[in-house]
Amino acid sequence: MVKIGDRVRFLNAVGGGIVSRFIKKDVVGVLDDDGFEIPVLEKECVVIADVNKMNFPVQQAESTTKTTSEPTTTKSTPAPTAEEWEDSDETDYGNELSLYLAFVPTNIKSLFNSSFDIFLINDSNYSLGFCYATVSHTNEYSCKDSGTMHPNTKLFLETIEKEDVNKIQRVTIQAVAFKKKGSYTPKPTLDCEIKLHFADFNKLHSFSENEFFDEQAMVIPLVEKDLPAAFLTPDPEALKLAMLQKEAPTTIKKTFPDKKRERIAPVVEIDLHINNLLDTTAGMDNAAILNYQMDQFRKTLEQYKIKKGQKIVFIHGKGEGVLRKEILKELKTKYSNYYVQDASFREYGFGATMITIR
Repeated sequence: MVKIGDRVRFLNAVGGGIVSRFIKKDVVGVLDDDGFEIPVLEKECVVIADVNKMNFPVQQAESTTKTTSEPTTTKSTPAPTAEEWEDSDETDYGNELSLYLAFVPTNIKSLFNSSFDIFLINDSNYSLGFCYATVSHTNEYSCKDSGTMHPNTKLFLETIEKEDVNKIQRVTIQAVAFKKKGSYTPKPTLDCEIKLHFADFNKLHSFSENEFFDEQAMVIPLVEKDLPAAFLTPDPEALKLAMLQKEAPTTIKKTFPDKKRERIAPVVEIDLHINNLLDTTAGMDNAAILNYQMDQFRKTLEQYKIKKGQKIVFIHGKGEGVLRKEILKELKTKYSNYYVQDASFREYGFGATMITIR
């Protein structure tokens, strides 16, 4: 069984690193030598350096080729360290804390059979230390995810199947807001419990258009503009608008604040597989192919360099990892101010990198 701190190599791909956390029940995060976390199926990892209960590497047994008189040395594997965050752009309204929990159906057309992706949304300039847990009908708490969340981001927590929704009595979110740099106004700590109603997950109107996802979602406010959800009161104008929409849905068009529409830009996808860039590679060696792919990578960044907040996903595939390493090298040397992360493995597998223009 893979444990946090184990050094592993990938079974069906080139590369490996140190297991940093469990993302889901069967998916682990592997921190490679470049400091990037790669989501990998646990069964695709082969342990090459185990750890003991104190999370320090177990010393390797002496090689059978050495004599007992020869001194032996062991090389310890350094424990993974947290990657330093880059400064993020702040919004003019983000100094008021707004936090939401969202349920996004994976199949909105068939709610009775759909599973649901759960997200935590931090719509503020504050970083968040959080704990997400579920409570069973027997009042047993289970921590599903915890950690630290960037400002102005949404974080995937887990996917639950439809039949599992009925097993959960409540969902709890505990959080503390802070800023890593500079001064800030402290916010009260959050300890919020939400009761889930199984019937709501069968009703299409429970999932609506929103400013955080392209898909319809059930977005539940936990804190909104520093006001805890328990004190949020319905907006009479919003209720009136909702009634009008129900009576005449074709005459009312739902709108969102311009500030959010400007901040949230659609993701640009660039497939760097050579067969998608060229009709033929006749006469080109591996070096020429790599140079052409990197030229397309640079042209794309040049095209979007003035669009702050633009997200670009470069699909490079796993393969031998040569193209990915070149991309990361270029980003570190020439575009170090951009935010870099692995793209969603649910959408792109394990062969894509997301870049946010800053």
